[in-house]
Amino acid sequence: MLTCVDSDTSTISIFSVGDPKVLSLVQNQTYTLAAPGPVPDRQDVPHLHDAVLDPTKKFLAVTDLGSDLIRLYKATAGQWSVTPIATVNAVPGSGPRHAGFSVQGSNTFFYTVNELSNTITGYDVMYMGDSAPMFTQLFDISTHGPNGTVPAGTKAAEFVVSPDQNFIVVSSRGEGLLKIPNFDTANSTWIASDPLLTFAVSPKTGSLSFVQAAPAGGINPRGFSLNKAGTLVVSALQDDNRVVVIERDVKTGLLGKIVASATVGVGAGNGPNYALFNE
Repeated sequence: MLTCVDSDTSTISIFSVGDPKVLSLVQNQTYTLAAPGPVPDRQDVPHLHDAVLDPTKKFLAVTDLGSDLIRLYKATAGQWSVTPIATVNAVPGSGPRHAGFSVQGSNTFFYTVNELSNTITGYDVMYMGDSAPMFTQLFDISTHGPNGTVPAGTKAAEFVVSPDQNFIVVSSRGEGLLKIPNFDTANSTWIASDPLLTFAVSPKTGSLSFVQAAPAGGINPRGFSLNKAGTLVVSALQDDNRVVVIERDVKTGLLGKIVASATVGVGAGNGPNYALFNE
């Protein structure tokens, strides 16, 4: 099963990958809003942004930026469709964009990074057999940590849980406050970078402790991912037409130096949106 969300058409689509050479559309579910949300220019219609399979692989959580909802679906093994079963209310006006689960022993936590409020919301997840899991909100903090602030015009973007599930990393677009050496070694002018922000997950409470704001490698880190070992981060810089690879310490979660870079796309608006490792 392949799940796709389309924020422009307010639709979640399910495709069969029984034949990986020919994807087959199985299911479409389109949503509407009775009235605009607290941020009417961005919440005039539902904007389904991310679909995340839960750790049990029985449920699908979909973030809806336009409706301030987490939409829950039941995913039955062997079936090429999902069934809507519940919704979870997000913080009004937050605009949940991307999300992920962290399993810590017997505890399961769920986090969203929220584009409109530039916050991270944490939830405790309690399973109820085959019924919809219960999501209880734990906190809602700035993408720069408790009591943190972000510059005007900033937009939170990507969210990734580390392979060991002990850290989360989010990206923030439009800050440009960090500086890195020029990728042209003949040019001594330092260049601006948005941050990748790392938090440590408390295994008992699910709370987040701010660890680091590290350069993402340029402007508009719309998408990034970690390798399976958690030792590298690949970051796509949409506005700088660049992809970079950054070293990462698995134990501390700290990002280090940029170890590789490549130009992707030419001209404004042609930069990469996302990058991932082929392992």
